[in-house]
Order: sequence, then structure tokens, then C-alpha cells
Amino acid sequence: MWPVRRPEISARETYLTCLSGVRDKELKASFTEAVDFIEDASARFAEHSERSEVHTLEPMSFRPEDSGLGVALKITSQDLSKGLYEQRMAKVGAPGRRIYDRIKLGSANDVCPLCGIRKVSTLDHYLPRVDFSALAVTPLNLIPACFECNKIKHQKRPMEAAEQTFNPYVDDVTDARWLVATTYESTPATVHFSVGTPSGWDSTLIARARYHFEVFRLGELYSHHAVTEISRIRGTLRQMFRLLGSSGVREHLKGCEESAREHDVNDWKAVMFSALAENDWYCSGGFDAVAF
Repeated sequence: MWPVRRPEISARETYLTCLSGVRDKELKASFTEAVDFIEDASARFAEHSERSEVHTLEPMSFRPEDSGLGVALKITSQDLSKGLYEQRMAKVGAPGRRIYDRIKLGSANDVCPLCGIRKVSTLDHYLPRVDFSALAVTPLNLIPACFECNKIKHQKRPMEAAEQTFNPYVDDVTDARWLVATTYESTPATVHFSVGTPSGWDSTLIARARYHFEVFRLGELYSHHAVTEISRIRGTLRQMFRLLGSSGVREHLKGCEESAREHDVNDWKAVMFSALAENDWYCSGGFDAVAF
């Protein structure tokens, strides 16, 4: 849900670079014959992504009759998914590995754009290879991601508009505060996160944000990190309360929120600090409630 600069290399160049490592002449000829099909599939994916209509795309598993070349092509979806992507792009030392690494380094500060917390460690296929093998090495379909987000999403593909998780290359949702939180007056205090209804967003965009939030289990992730942060700041808030009372605690929390929002308006810490600052119980001493 955080934007990433698009890879500058084209789908055609990536495909040709990967197949440069194919030694079998007959197989390489078959791969080469398919280059126009791959380029066309990638262009269709890009067009549908721009219109937020990826859910309308039919599966692009490779079939000779789809090529439009009038040639009995011999490569299969397995050749594209396993042979080309896994062996000639993702594998260390493969001809396409430099492109793989360049795409992986595209996310700011090496942070996964899908969750905004964990370190990028792999590439996630926005549309899964099992149904869209023609996009197996298409840069726009390869999202820098953490291992956990890649694993959680697995082979999900959108079947309707609301099921389109955000593609960081084309979906920039940093123009509004969509992440919200609620403070629970428990022992100790906890914060629960959810997706709000930003002004100017239509129902489909809100539904997509909520679906993305659900698929990648962001509520659970952020709440888990919030527990640690709430525990960490308890001593500081205790001192602020002794000196300035609840108003001092509130102002300190607001200052922490402002600092975090300079990085990202939807930073989970900023949202957490905001929720805590707005809660009278927490600012009046609820921060000191601990379980025994």
C-alpha cells in the first residue's frame, strides 16, 4: 500500500535476457517465437492495471493457440514459470538475476510496500504464475516484498473489483489517511487497527483497501507491534504525567504522532499515537495499567 517506482526495464527486454541462458537450440527457438505473445500479455496487464480492472483479465497460462503467430509453439506454462522465472531469473547467477535484484531493491529503505514493516527479501507475483505464466518475468507483475507477505498472499487472484490488492507500481493511496485505530481500555492498553473511509474515495477503493488489509493481515501485524511500543513508552509517559499531568501526556503523544507522520501519513505508529492521545482514560493514567 506504499508506492514503488516502476521498473525501467521492459517486459520484452527482461524476457529476452532470461532466455539468453537457454542452451537447447530447439527450446530457445520456441521461447523466441513466443516473445510477441509475452509482450502483448504484459501490455494488456499494464492497461488493465492502470484502469484497476485486473480482475477482468482471463488466465494467461501459455497455450499455443493464444499466440496468434500461426506457429505450433512447444513451450508450456511450466517452461515459463519454472524454467524461465525460477531457473533463469530468480536463481543466483542466472542471466536475469541482475534484473531480479534491481526490482527487489526498488522499494524505499528496503521496506516491504505491502505491509510497510518487514524487510524486502523476495519478489511477489501480483498475478500468480499458476494462472498467468505469461507474466512470470514481467517486471510490472513482480513486486518487491517480504517473505511473509509473499507467503500469505500465495496464489490469490482477484475475481472482482473489490478483490484487487494494491499494486505499488500503479496504486498510490498515500493521498489520504485511510488507516485508523481504536484504543481499548484493557490491562494493559491495546490498540486495534482498521481501514477508515477517507473523503474522496469511492466504495470500490475503500473495499480494495480493506481487502488488502485483510489479505496481508495488517491489523494483526500492527497490533502486535503496538503492544511492544506501548510497553516501551510507559516509563516516559509516567514521567510526563508526574510533571504535567494528563495534558502533558497528550501533548507528548501528539508530538510523537506528528514526527511519525512526516515519514508516512498512514504510518502505524502515527495512527497508534493519535488513538492513544485521543483517549482520556489512557492519558489520565491508563498507560500505567499492566497485567499481573
